[in-house]
Amino acid sequence: MPTDPVPANPGGRPMVFYSPHQDDETLWMGQVIARHALAGREVHVVLCSNGASSGARAMLNGSTSSSWWGGYHYPPREGYGELSLEDFAAARTRELVAACAQLGVPAGRVHLGRADAPATTTADLPGSVTTAWAADVLQSWAARFAAEWPSVGHYTTWWGDDHSDHAALGNALRTLNAQAPAFADARWLVKPAQRTAAGAGAYGLPSGEAAMIGQMARRAGWCYRAWQPDAGCYAIGYHSVSFTGPESGTPNYIVGA
Repeated sequence: MPTDPVPANPGGRPMVFYSPHQDDETLWMGQVIARHALAGREVHVVLCSNGASSGARAMLNGSTSSSWWGGYHYPPREGYGELSLEDFAAARTRELVAACAQLGVPAGRVHLGRADAPATTTADLPGSVTTAWAADVLQSWAARFAAEWPSVGHYTTWWGDDHSDHAALGNALRTLNAQAPAFADARWLVKPAQRTAAGAGAYGLPSGEAAMIGQMARRAGWCYRAWQPDAGCYAIGYHSVSFTGPESGTPNYIVGA
């Protein structure tokens, strides 16, 4: 029986990762999250939108074709009913929680929005991320740790990202980093396709842990292809985007390292 490489009682300064949608934490941040978890740090993942606007819902409900599935779904034959926005959002978050566990982040450290007023359900989160909402979320988490840790690590997506939700989080953190000491330790994760951005570089992994971290990120990706409708698992991640990066071990790219 292999020994769990993730410390049971994390310590040290917390690291908070703000994910725009359910899958971004694995696609662009997975190796970084796993590295901090293996180092014994207290890692938190904060989901900042409900993810319900994804086109994968129409695919699962049989309205549009899925290239990954190889055609149209037929829910009555496949044993599930049409997914409401609430059902779909909740299913996406189940994938997120499962993926975070593979990265070394237990369910109790996966959060919905603000630290001081978390959403009761995923559907209660906004459908998109604005810079104002992102700043509120970021500030609430800085305040959550302020008494013990004047500055924690804040990680999110890059301000120049081509997705508006990603850019909103990046811009909010960039502004706070310039204004408030609580955000002095700030990092931005960059998609591999945008790795030529100014200041971006591959996130370095310790040679002795690189294989383990790569496997943790790969397994996190596999959580997004689980298909078991009876258990509320619909492989939403794989219907939505390519997981070639985690599958192949492509490095995470980061600004501010």
